[in-house]
Amino acid sequence: MDLINTNGLVLVGPGSEWFWSMLQFVVVAVTLLGIYYQLRISQSANAFGQLSALVDELQGERLIRKRIGVLLALRDGVAPADIPNSPASAIANYWEKVGVLVRAGHIDRSLIAEGFVAADDWWGILGPWVLRVRTEDANPSLWENFEWLAGTLVRLHPASAFDQESFDRTLEEHITVNEADLRDLEAMRTVIVATPHTEPL
Repeated sequence: MDLINTNGLVLVGPGSEWFWSMLQFVVVAVTLLGIYYQLRISQSANAFGQLSALVDELQGERLIRKRIGVLLALRDGVAPADIPNSPASAIANYWEKVGVLVRAGHIDRSLIAEGFVAADDWWGILGPWVLRVRTEDANPSLWENFEWLAGTLVRLHPASAFDQESFDRTLEEHITVNEADLRDLEAMRTVIVATPHTEPL
């Protein structure tokens, strides 16, 4: 018994239209599959690039100085709600940006959870200040993505939730670490790279 009847099978010429239609369908399907995988690779590369940029910004001189400003204010007895606006808003704006990217799906929240757990710590530190500014500006949506990000990270890693007592005990250590990082960055800016000496021909 023949499973496939090839009698009258035409691949070229009149009557072969079915074959070329089927071949075109296969080519389109393979092309779409290739495009899909290319997009996946591109999205992964974009996500990696965004993460690298966020890490560089977080570890950069500007935000280190802002962190030191907040930590020194707290050490000097400033109430959390009364932290100076300049350093507090810079840090809050950074975490708001991260929250927007994660919430919009541009960066997977699991990736953020692995390397950006400090967001919930900074919400614990800046939360009172944010609430004061929201009230003064009558704008409850200020830094809402920062707040959402911190809450999301706490749900993913409950053990990493902000602990005020632990923070108070280690405040000086946080200041010392950030000041050391700042000195390293300042030293890197002052390094003079000599041009290589070349012998005359």
